[in-house]
Amino acid sequence: MTEEAGQDDNCWCTLGPLVHNDEVVRYFESRGIFPVDNLEGIGADGIIIRTHGVPPEVLNQAREMNLEVKDATCPLVRKVHEAAQLLIQEDYDIIIFGDPEHPEVKGILGFCQGRATVVSNAQQACQWVGTSKKLGVISQTTKDEHQFYEMAAILLPFAPEVRVINTICQATRQRQEAARELARRVDLMLIIGDQNSSNTKTLTQECQKTGVRTWQIQSAADIDPDSLADAAVVGITAGASTPDWIIKEVLDRMTEFGDGAPQEQQEVMPVMETESRENGENAKEENFARMEAEMADLAIPNKGDIVTGKVIQVLDDEVMVDVGGKSEGIIPLRELSAKDVNSAKELVKIGDELEVLVLRWDDDGTILLSKKKVDSKRAMDKLEEDFNQERQVEGTVTGSVKGGLLVDVGVVAFLPASHVEDGYVKNLDDYVGKTFNFNIIEFNRHKKRGSQIVVSRKKLVEEERARQKEEFWANIEEGQTVKGRIKRIVDYGVFVDLGGFEGLLHVSEMDHVRISHPADVVKEGEEIDVYIMALDREKQRVSLSRKKLLKSPWEMVVEKYQEGDVIDGTVVRIAPFGAFVEIQPGVDGLVHISQLANRRVEKPQDVVSVNQPVKVKILSIDPQEKRIGLSIREVAQDLEEAEVREYLDQQETEPAAEQAEGVSQPEAAEPAEPVEVISQIEETDSAEQE
Repeated sequence: MTEEAGQDDNCWCTLGPLVHNDEVVRYFESRGIFPVDNLEGIGADGIIIRTHGVPPEVLNQAREMNLEVKDATCPLVRKVHEAAQLLIQEDYDIIIFGDPEHPEVKGILGFCQGRATVVSNAQQACQWVGTSKKLGVISQTTKDEHQFYEMAAILLPFAPEVRVINTICQATRQRQEAARELARRVDLMLIIGDQNSSNTKTLTQECQKTGVRTWQIQSAADIDPDSLADAAVVGITAGASTPDWIIKEVLDRMTEFGDGAPQEQQEVMPVMETESRENGENAKEENFARMEAEMADLAIPNKGDIVTGKVIQVLDDEVMVDVGGKSEGIIPLRELSAKDVNSAKELVKIGDELEVLVLRWDDDGTILLSKKKVDSKRAMDKLEEDFNQERQVEGTVTGSVKGGLLVDVGVVAFLPASHVEDGYVKNLDDYVGKTFNFNIIEFNRHKKRGSQIVVSRKKLVEEERARQKEEFWANIEEGQTVKGRIKRIVDYGVFVDLGGFEGLLHVSEMDHVRISHPADVVKEGEEIDVYIMALDREKQRVSLSRKKLLKSPWEMVVEKYQEGDVIDGTVVRIAPFGAFVEIQPGVDGLVHISQLANRRVEKPQDVVSVNQPVKVKILSIDPQEKRIGLSIREVAQDLEEAEVREYLDQQETEPAAEQAEGVSQPEAAEPAEPVEVISQIEETDSAEQE
C-alpha cells in the first residue's frame, strides 16, 4: 500500500515507522514517505496506518483533520481489536500478553475502554492483583504461544470465569517452529532482523533455548568471519519485517567466507645429475625446463584465483572440474549459474572447459569453485562499459519483489515499479518472463546494500510512445475503422490503445442497447474494432464508437422477422392503450388493447402483466418509423381455427374408415344433427357472440 501511495501526487506520511526495520524505513524516506510520531502539524495530504494498528481515536482525529487515510492494519491485528471489543461488551476485564511499549499493544489498549492490563511474562501474571468476576485473556500477535498458555494457566484461579482467546499469528508460530527445528541441526544460527523487531527477538530467544550459538544481526555487515571458524553448518532465518534484499546479501556474503588461510605452495627442486663438466650447462637448461613444466602441472590455485578447468564429471547437484594441481574442484549447482535449473546436466557436459573462481579449500583437498561468480564478473564488466557509454541492454524479467521487478541482464538487476512504464502499473506479475530493452540508471559494483544495478524502461517507453503518437496523428482520420486494445475500464467507458494514443469509447457508444457497466461487455487487454467518430487535434482527443460497427436491433429484426410470424416476447410495459412487448433486446412492439384478446378488454392489466412471457403475431413492421404492430388475439384465433380444423378432419375420416372396413350403413338414415364446435377460448357475453 505504501508503494502505491508513492506513485500518486499526494504527500504521504506513515504514523510511526512502517515496520520495525530501519532499512525499510530509509527505503521509503528516499521516496519521500517519512514516519511521524503523531498527527499534529504533519503537513501531509494523507497518513498511512501501519500494520500494528492504532486506537480508534487516532482514526477519528485523522478524519477531523481531513487527512486521507490508508489503513494498512494487519487483518489479524484487527481481529484482536474485535476480540477486545467483544470482551468489553460482555463485561470482561482484559489481560493483554505483550510488550507494553509495542505499538500493536498500544493500539489494542485503545479498544479496551481502560479496562485492560498488559502483562509481559509469567512472573508479572503471578503478581497481578484484581477482583474481576470475568477475565478475558488475549495476546499480541507476535508473542510466543507456549509462553501465552503458561501465562493464561497462571491467571485461571484469579476469577470465577476466565476466557482465553489465542490471537497469536499462525505464521508467527510456524516461523518459530521452523527456526527451532533448524537450530537443532546446525552449529550456529543467524537471525536476520532489526533490533527493535519483536518477532525477530522472539526468534532469537527460541533458538537460544535449543542450546545452539545464536546471533541476531541486522545485515551482512554484522557478520564476523573469525567467529564462523568453529561452525561447520550455519542456519539462517529472518524476522517477518526483514526485507528480501537484506536476506539475499547475507546469503551471498556467507558463500564468500573460507575455512582459513590459503594453503602455501612448496617448491620442490629435483636433484640434477651431471655426467661431465662439458655438458653441465646444457643439462641444467633441460632440467630447469622440465622442472618448470612439472611445477606448472603441480600449481595449486589459491582462493580468489580465476582458473580454467575441464569438466570430468556431471551430476544433478554438482560438477567436478579438473583445475590442475592434481586436485579436482567441485561446482555446486547453486554456484553453476544465476539461472534456476533443476540439474547441472541442463547446462554443462563432460569435456567442457569452464572459467571458475576458487572459493575455498576443504580439508580433504577438494576445491570449492564457482562459475556463477566468474560469469557475474564478466557480465558486470560489460554492463559497466554499457553504463559509461549510455548503451541500452537487453534483459528478461525473472520475478517480482517489493517495490519492483528483478531483471536478468547477465546479473540480477532491479527495475523499480515507477520505471516499468511511463505511468502506474497495476500488476507487476504480468511482466514476468518477458524480454525488454533497458537503460542502466544506476551502477555501483561495490554497493553492499540493495541492488548494484538499477535499470529503467520509462524513458524508452516515453520515446516509443512519442514516436507512435506522432505517427498516429499523421495517419488517423474521422470515419476510419481501426483495431485497438482495451487499456483501462472506468464507469463511463473504456480507454482504447490505438497504437501510440488512447481514445475514449463512451459507454453510450458501446452497443445499441443500454449497458450497466462497460466491464459487462469488454475486459482489459481485449482487442476490438472501433470507429473513429470524432477527432480534436487541438486538444488531442479521440472519440470512438463500437455501436456504429454493430447492426442495430431494428436491422436484425427486419432481417429476421416478417409480417405474419408468430414469435415469443416478454411484456415490458403496460399503457392504457395496450402493452409493449420486447421481441429482441432493444426492440419493443405494441399490442393494442383491441389485439389483446377475443373479447372486450377494459384494462390491459386484466389480460397481461409486466415480465409475462407471451406469444405474439407480427401484424406490421415499419422500419422507417421503427414501429411493430403485434397481436395476442390473432395467435389465439389461429390456435382455435387449427383445433376446429383438426376436429372436422377427424369427423370426416371416421366414416371413411368404417366404409373401408365393410360396415353397412342403415337405410333411410335420418339427417345428422348439426355438429356443435366448442371453442377453448374464454367465453364472452352474448353480445360479443353475436
